[in-house]
Amino acid sequence: MTNHRPEHVRTPAGVPVTRGDLDADVLKAVRRAAWTRQAFYALVLAVALVGQVTGAAQTLGVPLIIAVPAVVTLELGGVVVMADADVRRRLGERALASRLLSAAIAAGAVTFNWAAHPDHLLGGFYAAMSALGYLVWLIHAGNQRRDRLRATGNLPPTPPAYEVIGHWLRHPAITLRARTIAKADGLDLYGSLRHARAAIERERRNAVIAKVLHRKIRAALDTTTADIAVRVYDLDEVAERLIATADYNEITNLLAADLTPKRIITADSARCRRWLSRKGHIPAPRAPGPRSFPPSPSSWLTAATSADEQQVSEPEPDRSPVPDLTDDQPLQAESRSSLPPQAVPVADEATGAEGRDVAGDDEVPDVPRETREAVAYWLRREPDIEPERIAERIGKSLRSVYRYLPPDYPRRPGIARERTRRHPGRERQIGQRE
Repeated sequence: MTNHRPEHVRTPAGVPVTRGDLDADVLKAVRRAAWTRQAFYALVLAVALVGQVTGAAQTLGVPLIIAVPAVVTLELGGVVVMADADVRRRLGERALASRLLSAAIAAGAVTFNWAAHPDHLLGGFYAAMSALGYLVWLIHAGNQRRDRLRATGNLPPTPPAYEVIGHWLRHPAITLRARTIAKADGLDLYGSLRHARAAIERERRNAVIAKVLHRKIRAALDTTTADIAVRVYDLDEVAERLIATADYNEITNLLAADLTPKRIITADSARCRRWLSRKGHIPAPRAPGPRSFPPSPSSWLTAATSADEQQVSEPEPDRSPVPDLTDDQPLQAESRSSLPPQAVPVADEATGAEGRDVAGDDEVPDVPRETREAVAYWLRREPDIEPERIAERIGKSLRSVYRYLPPDYPRRPGIARERTRRHPGRERQIGQRE
């Protein structure tokens, strides 16, 4: 058992004191306590004898020449029985008979001292002195027994003294674990706390690893095999190998992707609009017309607005090149053979703002399959289209559509959609607003 306590400490004056000096001071204190305890026993025994002798002489009428030997014999018998009980307990026995007999003798002496004196205040004093001597002997015998057990390895070492507020009240679980570790390994205060925190973190980590490992093996094989694997494999070794193969660069990039100011502002605006929608607030209608955008990777939409207004009445779909959203350079439109046409929703979803069919009566437009190009396609055709309608037309989620919208494009534009007959609730809100 290794003891990690420091070999040197400093006194309040700053003078270093070695462990040997501390042990020497402890030995001196033990010797002084032994002499003081023996003097205390002698005085207490004398007071108890005086009380018993006077009580026997006054109450029972026993002559002093007979009362003194009788009382001394009784007290000596109690001491002999108590010493015998202490010896047997040090040898590993419980010594119940000796302990019960010694307790009975002490109780009889206390009772006799209190009852044998007509003045109960004086009798109580003699009885208290008898009880005090017996209790002090019990405490001293217990201390000696624990020292012997600790020296033979049958009792753990004394744990450190942890703080009540800083340790027990703030971190009770960690402190209890640290106390157990300190008793088992002989660690000091801070070493036991450090090992306790590490042990708790290791248990939590292994529990998560075991849960994932059990789920994967159970899905591949069966539950019994998963139980065997979780109990056979060393989860600490698995954790160490996971730490060795961890790719911190990819994890950092994954977290940094969501911490860009543009992403945070967009997410905050979306939450605000959702809150306004739940509260029943409807944005003010926006005047129809060309949209203006600041110079950005999506500035190509401004130049394409005028062409969209002319293209709405044309029967042929738009096959103009789609610009790139990242470097302000026009993209090369893919050929129609590499981009198969995508199905378009029903006629009422493909109707223009004035009630005219966007792509003609019989022909279905070629919508690009890539999400970015498809979003740009529908924005060029209808600058005021809602993101929800774009998601329905291209068959993608609303989150994917938001990713390729311009930064200042409103997520929920407040334009009355008379042509949208699939949202009766919205029409009712528009009617109430008007």
